[in-house]
Amino acid sequence: MNATDAASINGAQALVRILEAYDVRYVFGVPGDTSVPLYQALYERRDAIRHILARDERSAGFMADVYARLSHRPGVCECPSGAGALYSAPGIAEANASSIPILLFTSGVSLSGEGKGTITEMDHHVFFESISKWSNFLKLAVKIPETVRRAFRVATSGCPGAVHLAFPTETVVGRIPVDQVSLHAEPECKTYPSMRFRGSPDAITRVARHLTEAKRPVLIVGGGANHSQARSAVLALAERINAPVVTTISGQGIMPDQHSLALGVIGDNGYHPHAMRAVEEGDVLLYVGCKLGSVSTVRWTLPSERPGRKILQVDINPRIIGNNYTVEDAVVGDARLVLEDILTELGKGSRPDAEGWIEHLNRSRHQFWAKAAAVLAGDETPLSPQRVIGSLNRIMCEPAVVIADAGTATPYVTRYLKLNHDRSRFIIPRAYGGLGYAIPGVAGAWLARPEARPVGLFGDGSMGMSCGELETLVRYRVPAVLIHFNNGSFGWIKTLQKIHSESRYLSVDFKALDMARVASAFGLRSFRVETPQQLESGLAAAFSGEEPCFIDVVTRPIEERIPPVYSWLKESGIEPLSEDPY
Repeated sequence: MNATDAASINGAQALVRILEAYDVRYVFGVPGDTSVPLYQALYERRDAIRHILARDERSAGFMADVYARLSHRPGVCECPSGAGALYSAPGIAEANASSIPILLFTSGVSLSGEGKGTITEMDHHVFFESISKWSNFLKLAVKIPETVRRAFRVATSGCPGAVHLAFPTETVVGRIPVDQVSLHAEPECKTYPSMRFRGSPDAITRVARHLTEAKRPVLIVGGGANHSQARSAVLALAERINAPVVTTISGQGIMPDQHSLALGVIGDNGYHPHAMRAVEEGDVLLYVGCKLGSVSTVRWTLPSERPGRKILQVDINPRIIGNNYTVEDAVVGDARLVLEDILTELGKGSRPDAEGWIEHLNRSRHQFWAKAAAVLAGDETPLSPQRVIGSLNRIMCEPAVVIADAGTATPYVTRYLKLNHDRSRFIIPRAYGGLGYAIPGVAGAWLARPEARPVGLFGDGSMGMSCGELETLVRYRVPAVLIHFNNGSFGWIKTLQKIHSESRYLSVDFKALDMARVASAFGLRSFRVETPQQLESGLAAAFSGEEPCFIDVVTRPIEERIPPVYSWLKESGIEPLSEDPY
């Protein structure tokens, strides 16, 4: 090593060292031609930062997404140029639209090769602009420290989101004099949400007054409350004003399931009838960290327009406020801090149950679950998706992280899943609803929460898009329980074709293969399940071990009986608010 090398580091080394300063523990990614310098730098610091090799760049993004949701640290992923960047798009887009802080680093071709038809050349920073919170192109190695600090700041503060940085070859190999840059981290941005801010005191006073005057207040809680770690504040406010709490799918789990004020999930997908009634019958509705999007409002029909009803909103993002409904009053600020300030404004005391309304809602709730008991323990074959969830509820008593893919599993999981432990979490991608999330997601979950059992639920479509990550789970010894709903179709789309195309099915069916054998080939302990007895024994074996297990459940095609999707039931002439547990 000459004197010049001793007095300088290259751009890749600077990047890795500043990641180390931010206490980054894992970098998820896939190697490529353009990322060799970065991997050399990671190798030098392998005792501090562990690289997690995925089999697909999309999966690396999903791993980083779930890791960030559970650890409350920004997720970090990397990929090479060209196709690697293209494959990364689904994970980054999902995280950004779900307000999850991810940093993606893409390595590109040499600046000297721009415009010459160099293989894999593309404008990465332009490609990611529309699906990230910020996308930047670094042309100077010396700019890496300040730009990476800005990236952490942007990703974790305000409404969190995904940030992308593009590094051409000259940037990662360029020399940086060590006496000219600082590789320090900004401590507050090591976790999220960073730089929390309180809401306007006047707005908080007005919202508190509306809640005090309400006869039937309801809290509608979305994913933003989970991101803000507002669980305790939501519970305290609900008990203070004696208000039922309903959640969106992303807000599921914010309240203990057994609490008398926790009424369940609202919206189009996997809703609870009693939760829907609470929103429709409430006179003051406080939305917390909820976008009031198409699913949670059943395409903006819930709540219906009613004279005198007041809608209040708390959100970190001012663009969300009043976006879809006329809002009486709103507070822009961190959900946890705002709710704590509302509690302070309300003072002590509690509200009685006006007219026995909450008692009435709970009677409906108990009737629903009493009727659900039969289907959750049914013995018919092929097994129903509900039966699978029922068995999972009975065995899953220790802390767990349940990750469901979009599609077949969604309406059954959101309606019937019970988190029996206070430290359990439920995660599902709700921004774009892409398939292939759960299998890589359990790897990110285990790295963030090694004390909690990772559980993945997915259908045939998701399996086909991410089965390569089964090898990843074996390689890293992730003790995941994977439950595959095997019905030989794109079940969600097939049901839509039944409803809207008079059962004229096209390109939704494929062979219902024995996927347990596929999983076994990847090295997982696997079970083929066709009967209730096989389901119970397979789950018992999976949860008793410390190795990745795959349970291939032959399930009833969901189009045979319309799943609990409000709009589908209504279009099919079925009363959606019946307690009949579809």
